[in-house]
Amino acid sequence: MRRINIGNKWVGPNDPCFIIAEAGANANSDPILAENLIIKAAESGADAIKFQSYSAENLVTKTAPKYYVDNMDEFLNNARPKGFQIDEFKQLDSLPKSVYFNLVKLAKELNIIFLSTPFDKENVDFLEELNVPAYKIASADITYHEFLRYVAKKNRSIILSTGASTLNEVKEAVEIIEETGNKQIIILHCILSYPTKYEDANLNMMQTLQKEFPDIAIGLSDHSLGTLVPSLSVMLGAKVIEKHFTIDKSLSMSTDHFMSVDPPELKRMVQDIRNAELSKGRADKIPVAAEHDAVSYARRSLVASRDIKKGTVLTREMIVCKRPGTGISPKFLVDALNKKVKLDINEDTVITWGMLGGK
Repeated sequence: MRRINIGNKWVGPNDPCFIIAEAGANANSDPILAENLIIKAAESGADAIKFQSYSAENLVTKTAPKYYVDNMDEFLNNARPKGFQIDEFKQLDSLPKSVYFNLVKLAKELNIIFLSTPFDKENVDFLEELNVPAYKIASADITYHEFLRYVAKKNRSIILSTGASTLNEVKEAVEIIEETGNKQIIILHCILSYPTKYEDANLNMMQTLQKEFPDIAIGLSDHSLGTLVPSLSVMLGAKVIEKHFTIDKSLSMSTDHFMSVDPPELKRMVQDIRNAELSKGRADKIPVAAEHDAVSYARRSLVASRDIKKGTVLTREMIVCKRPGTGISPKFLVDALNKKVKLDINEDTVITWGMLGGK
């Protein structure tokens, strides 16, 4: 697996999971809200904060229908999506470009990496001015090959999301990027359903992607509710986690708010991921250092069931198996039988090899 550089961080087989707080359009085109998203993401311990850069008119037609619900009630009631995408997007694409320079500066001051997903060439060029260290490609653009080439030729790291795609489409996208000479690729498993139900998460796909692309780091762009799925994905090898993030789930304009994690949840998710990484451990089956006392004191030994006089031949009736495990292990019971006792042994005494002679 190649190590990929993103700003002052690395993504690779032995590097910590790279955690992206996906602000997306949750700034609601408000500079103050955008700044607060960066501040709270940094406080949570996330490695990066990511926004989205697009023009509604360049992204969707006026009649492109929504494919996502607007709130939790609609989700819980399995409501059908209603309305048009442009009505939402045109409210969310007006964050002044001049503000972005301040956001990048703030992120740098807080030691969190600033990223954004561009949806058109003009915004790629603008993000180049900001000197972003990597580009995220949205799942929906995995078949927009001309755009993939354009981004790849900037020769920056590419985080490729794969929601709603086939394995062949992922292969095609990777080939197109690599044909430009850019091999700085990370692939994210993703389910393009907002929010994603647990039964649809399909986390095993990450293992399929890793098998198909052994040289590429695999991660997860998660749209499920809560923080369970990201931690589980780390146990399956995810090296990058992207999670939608909001200051307040009750905010409107962007429908992402209700399905995103808020600052306390993001902080907990980061800690859960770090604990999951620690919990993976190693593959060899030997006791760890923390089990040292358990080996000695939780296991059993041969113990005298009665007073045993010196010179007595040890029989099964004279032995019980009890804790601690500081004497002869029960697995050597047969070896200990019929040996002569070399000294008086009191009842309930742990028997050691030094107490026994030959047969």
